[in-house]
Amino acid sequence: MPQLIDHLVPVDPQCQTRVSDAVQAIIYNMFDGRQALVHVERWAQEIDLEKLIRPGLHPSWLNDDALARHLDRLYEADIHKVISTCLIHIYRKEGLSLRAFHADTTDKTVYGAYESASLEALQITHGYNRHHRWQKQIGFGLVGNEDGIPFYGDVHDGNLPDKTWNPEVLSRVHEQLKQAKIEDEWIYVADSAAMTKETLAQTKAANAFLITRGPSSLRIVKTALAEADAEDTTWSDPFTLAERNGATYRVWETASTYEGHPVRLIVVESSALDQRKGKTLEKERTKEAELLREEQARWERHPFSCREDAEQALASLKASLKASLRPRFHRVEAAVEETVRLKKRRGRPKKGAEPEVETLYFLHLDVEFDQDAWEQARRKASRFVLVTTVPKEWKGQPMDAQEILKLYKGQISVEMNFAFLKDPFFTDEIYVKKPERVAVLGYLFLLALAIYRVFQRRVRQFITPEHPLKGAGGRKLTRPTGQAIFQLFQYVNVVLLELPDGRIQRSLDRSLTPEQRRILQGLGLDESIYV
Repeated sequence: MPQLIDHLVPVDPQCQTRVSDAVQAIIYNMFDGRQALVHVERWAQEIDLEKLIRPGLHPSWLNDDALARHLDRLYEADIHKVISTCLIHIYRKEGLSLRAFHADTTDKTVYGAYESASLEALQITHGYNRHHRWQKQIGFGLVGNEDGIPFYGDVHDGNLPDKTWNPEVLSRVHEQLKQAKIEDEWIYVADSAAMTKETLAQTKAANAFLITRGPSSLRIVKTALAEADAEDTTWSDPFTLAERNGATYRVWETASTYEGHPVRLIVVESSALDQRKGKTLEKERTKEAELLREEQARWERHPFSCREDAEQALASLKASLKASLRPRFHRVEAAVEETVRLKKRRGRPKKGAEPEVETLYFLHLDVEFDQDAWEQARRKASRFVLVTTVPKEWKGQPMDAQEILKLYKGQISVEMNFAFLKDPFFTDEIYVKKPERVAVLGYLFLLALAIYRVFQRRVRQFITPEHPLKGAGGRKLTRPTGQAIFQLFQYVNVVLLELPDGRIQRSLDRSLTPEQRRILQGLGLDESIYV
């Protein structure tokens, strides 16, 4: 990486440091718990800088002014191109698959008044974040493989909508693939914002196929859901995608066209109801039960003197149940009940007088929870529709509905990356003055993310359920995160001894643990990286 970066941003002979020095220092500082650039110089004094980055590098050279100048130089060299070249290099180095990519965007809150003389600079604007909070923000866009390793990344304006971003990024990824001399077909997996005419057209132009989730408001999606509910619909047998504790799925497929593009529609029914939809159903059921109790109390407390009046009121109640109340989760039975009771008179009754009786008519409502209707509503709520342009056979492999669902579920890989980009440990607040520097710092976050994911993937390749990694507290880790691995090396200290002739001798202050040695050996390293 340092050689590649210095090739893309040539070394300035008047500068004591190189751009690659600044990039490495910023990224290493992120992995060690990120601090503002003004504190990087002090942090550099506490680490073995010459061993970690390069001999002859002095901590004082990494002051905030020097780092800021390097951020400016990266921006002038086209930071997007620099990082894209690095990501292509990573994919080549690791031999990663270019078969399917997952795409999504997120936002990051920033603070401060940013000023720039250029209208082409990153626009740090107010907008609503994913939690519908009004904030000053920038946007991150990511396209990566199922391991979460970015192949493409960008830092964009804080108010750029996903419907605009998707077709633009398809074109850019296509250009990046051509830069890597890859002309093969590929699959683009995105959320429902990708279901637009522009995205479908650009997918075709980019030599790609689309897998996305169909918005419930689309006519073709509504039609597919209605057809899937028919009695003669042939669903697949239940299946699971996860090894354990995973949801069970059933799928049914149909075909249609959207904006002139032929598409496959895959209706998916999951045994795991979406949390938000589950809460919405619970609220509807509770509200309906309360409303029916109020109606029951209102109609039952009023007596009628004759049956005709009671029958008329019963007809009015039944019409109300059909027109306005329309209970979904309860069965309501209403009937007229006749009651004979003593007639109340003023004063004390005469001695020996027979008591008078009267006949009254009441409406009686029997409200019962409909378990079958509730289960059916939950089942329908657990259905969603995938829309895809992937043919049923692609590159000699059958691409049935189950395979399409499996590819779509890999979308979590890009969503997990957003947790990294929002984690204060790695990407704390951005304290720089210019939007251009904010953009460069954002791109360095993306590069750090790629390196982090590669490191995590390399370690996971030799950690198996049969031979798990023993993490902090003795926990057995079969798929350790990069951060959990970092924790195992947190207390590895290097002692530097300056000899009389000026040479530096290095040694570890204690022996490495078996788990530390195992990780290093798995990565093709040993303790010589420290000493």
